[in-house]
Amino acid sequence: MKWIALTLTLLGALAARAEILVYDLSFNTIGPSVNYSFLQSGYLIIDEGSNAVTSVVVLTDPTTMLPYYTTGLLAGTYMEMQEEGSGREFAVITSSSGTGGGADNVTFQILGRTSGRVSIGGGNGLSIARKLRGYLLASAAESASVDADTSEVTFTYGFAGSSTMTASFQSGLTNNVNGSRLDAAGAQQLITTLLENQGINAEETSASTTTGNSTTTTAATTTETTDSTTGN
Repeated sequence: MKWIALTLTLLGALAARAEILVYDLSFNTIGPSVNYSFLQSGYLIIDEGSNAVTSVVVLTDPTTMLPYYTTGLLAGTYMEMQEEGSGREFAVITSSSGTGGGADNVTFQILGRTSGRVSIGGGNGLSIARKLRGYLLASAAESASVDADTSEVTFTYGFAGSSTMTASFQSGLTNNVNGSRLDAAGAQQLITTLLENQGINAEETSASTTTGNSTTTTAATTTETTDSTTGN
């Protein structure tokens, strides 16, 4: 009878596996900002079981102007709610407090009305919001550090700004992820692999912040990179 118990255990594990939703991200800078021109695009990954939201975000290096990705910038919680009076259903994603890499502070909220059931792969379907819209605020203080051995000073510019933020349902990736029975971590790995195949690599691990632009000064030479400042 052991094989029966094992079969039931496996079936229970498969039944408990949560569906994953993948959304394309787009950003548009609004209002006054400083050193805030790095957000390009990205992906939100929603685990329907835990309501946890993770991401892969593509940014522009302000020094080289080349794109790179980070997996630590946006995180949050997915929820569904009903509008009082009309009974209409909405999906809402809110950020975890103070998310972001290093000293970065990122806050966002997006929402959209659920609009019917769609196939999500693996023979499953869900009623989802095809598009969620809202706003993102991001900032980080400037900083400086001194290498004890070389006396080299590294200065990192701060940044502050805001964007509109839109998440659009990505049917192809969602079906691929669920059809392959991947979890949220597997979905994140799939997306980063796809980006790397396009020549978009992970952020430099030596960077002092996720998005800062640095100036390095030594006793002999000074090398400075110029970062753009958008309108005030």
